[in-house]
Amino acid sequence: MEKGDLVLVDYIGRTDGEIFDLTYEDIAEDKGIKREDANYDPIPVLIGEDYVIEGFEEALEDMDVGDEKTIEVEPEKGYGDRDSDKVETYPEKEFKKQGVNVRPGEELMIGNQRGKVISVGSGRVRIDFNHPLAGKTLEYDVEVVEKVEDDEEIAEHIYSYRVGHGGDAEFEDGTVKIPKSHSHGDHVHELPEELREKVKQEIEDYTDLEVEFVEQD
Repeated sequence: MEKGDLVLVDYIGRTDGEIFDLTYEDIAEDKGIKREDANYDPIPVLIGEDYVIEGFEEALEDMDVGDEKTIEVEPEKGYGDRDSDKVETYPEKEFKKQGVNVRPGEELMIGNQRGKVISVGSGRVRIDFNHPLAGKTLEYDVEVVEKVEDDEEIAEHIYSYRVGHGGDAEFEDGTVKIPKSHSHGDHVHELPEELREKVKQEIEDYTDLEVEFVEQD
């Protein structure tokens, strides 16, 4: 595979012998780790655009459609080393003012960071903002399922990956029309300018399509 190829990939990710992520629904069900909110389709990977961690992408560059491989990814090419500066302490009263009763093990959003509560005591709450897989060596069983060749399919995968869902882009005379806003539950959010630019850049760089953002009816 080379830069600009968009491939669909199945995988099982493990660390310390435990599965942390996978795209095989039957295996997830068999292991008792199936999540109803999870999507078990092969993931799209646009080579060269950081859709996956560095070590994963490097392995894909040496694979062809139909290849299967087990790879090992060290922290420096995965989620990095753990950083003690990313463990922060907050006064517990600040959470109580907002009616939030924090407990160890819970995940919270603080600003634009997601962290895990690691301790609560003596009026203080300690939250770890390191990625859960930081500092860990990861093992992946990887299979390249398909190389996507059709421009419209490539555009759909890029849009879906970057926005988090797809299905509402329309194609007309060499142009892909993408809504400027998208729905999430009962809320409608406008796509940030930076995200729109990224989607447009990738689709126009790797397909012969042009991108137009349109107002949603």
